[in-house]
Amino acid sequence: MTATLFLALALSATNPPPPDSGRFTLYKLQHEVGGETFSWVSTAGGRMLTTRWAFRYLGTDVRLETTLETTEDGRPLHLRSHGQTSTLTDIDLDVRVEGARSFPIHRYPPLALEEALFRYWLAHGRPRTLPLVPAGAAAFELRGSDTLASPSGPVVPKRYSVTGLLWGRQSLWAADDGRLIAVVNGDAELDRFEGVREGFESHLATFVRGAVRDGLADLAVQARAVRPIHEGDYAITGARLVDGTGAPPTADAVIVIRDGRIAAAGARGAVTVPQGMAVVDARGQTVIPGLWDMHVHFEQVEWPAAQLAAGVTTARDVGNELELAVGLRDAIKDGRALGPRLLLAGLIDGAPDGLGVQLAGTPDEARAMVRRYHDAGFQQIKVYQSVPPALVSVIAAEAHRLGMTVTGHVPTGMNAFQFVEAGADQINHIGFVLAVMTPPTAPGQPRRPIDLASTEAQHAIAFLREHHTVLDPTLARSEQNAHPKDSLFSVYEPGAAKAPPELAEVLNASGSPDTVARRRMAWLARALPIVNALREAGIPIVAGTDLVVPGHSIARELELEVQGGFTPMQAIQAARGKMYRPAPLWRSAGFAP
Repeated sequence: MTATLFLALALSATNPPPPDSGRFTLYKLQHEVGGETFSWVSTAGGRMLTTRWAFRYLGTDVRLETTLETTEDGRPLHLRSHGQTSTLTDIDLDVRVEGARSFPIHRYPPLALEEALFRYWLAHGRPRTLPLVPAGAAAFELRGSDTLASPSGPVVPKRYSVTGLLWGRQSLWAADDGRLIAVVNGDAELDRFEGVREGFESHLATFVRGAVRDGLADLAVQARAVRPIHEGDYAITGARLVDGTGAPPTADAVIVIRDGRIAAAGARGAVTVPQGMAVVDARGQTVIPGLWDMHVHFEQVEWPAAQLAAGVTTARDVGNELELAVGLRDAIKDGRALGPRLLLAGLIDGAPDGLGVQLAGTPDEARAMVRRYHDAGFQQIKVYQSVPPALVSVIAAEAHRLGMTVTGHVPTGMNAFQFVEAGADQINHIGFVLAVMTPPTAPGQPRRPIDLASTEAQHAIAFLREHHTVLDPTLARSEQNAHPKDSLFSVYEPGAAKAPPELAEVLNASGSPDTVARRRMAWLARALPIVNALREAGIPIVAGTDLVVPGHSIARELELEVQGGFTPMQAIQAARGKMYRPAPLWRSAGFAP
């Protein structure tokens, strides 16, 4: 995006000089991935801030360089920003501001640029909102303070919630002089992200806990404000009922609810509404079972309510910061937050440079990680990409001993057969299964199209069926990654058109370059009927979005399944947990089989 903007408004306040230089340490899920350096220099007309961030995430380098020119008293004049804000999103911005009481900044900005914005807000009397260019407005809400020990004595930064710079809320810590100490938020690929000023890295846990605490407090306010239309005992009448069993839809159905649970459901005449019971007239509407989204990462507190509004009543979080996952699960269970019931799969990756901080490089470390998740009430372990293959069987054995199951990516150095033989009960993402349905190819050569009648494909199907391996193919996420980058994502996923601007910007920046997109979209088109063939062969398929568009992409997942050959009923069944009920997991989650 390139923009040149000229705005004219009066400016009276001044901004105190910022620090000359510094560094922020950057984290993903509390694992250090890189850093941001910044410096201020004097120029003929004022001052100039230069920021450079560089981090490496899952094998991809992310680089961003930003320059901000200001007058001597801090009024912004010119912003240039070029590079990436995540592994998925590019930025190319050129903004000029003349005499404007607005601040030039892009979403998901570098921390030093956000510090300049925060100091500008302080200098202008802490207005309720501060206009941004090229678009939007920022708001800072004071939430409290935290005492941090330092070699020179206690530091007590104030803690703010920030809106307008990204989708949802960001937690920000700043000193009284405007120095930014830390931020915690979702980033431009919707992962959990932390940035901490050099010298304060030892307080990362304090920042993580503070962000979770404020996020859950916001959800509690929301839960108190949004009350159910009906509670206790009531009946829903007149709707078309699709019960998910495979039976034909029931027209003019009656559903009797007692104490918040379905007591009876069927055709009018077969089910009687008890005398005096409150009635909800649902004529013209369709009732389906609550949906299960079996692949989420609720790394922002904004996700659960959006998923619940879409009809998702159970979700499996397959990789998150432990503090946030447990906090969300417990708040929802206790009625302090709106959201689906959460099943938790604890992420384990390989040491030392895996994803997150639950890393294992030895058998003892692997078993300790499993026990930690078990003791926190997790039902499952999620194995990630860089776990050493030899540790998969160790993780699986310990998980099974404790009554947990194992899902995940097939680690580098293994194939799907070896992963399952090592003890994995389930596989995330269709690509890992497709890779074993064709003969091996030479390095650098594309795989041949899958022939379902081939020996390799039939062997893979028989193997997965015999091992009762559950697959969540995450088709909606594959589409997001594959679609042409120069097209609006809403062309493919209609729900993206309803996303708030901060999120729409991220969604529309996703996808693949044109030539790559054609190949990937063709791959997805070929994969859809293969997923249906796996289902027809008896492989349990569950619906999982891997996020994408909050409150919408569970529907897109089902649409893609139907495009591949599922009937609408079969797609609904894939999203109602029918295929996902291993007894120990079900009981440990507190649900009746």
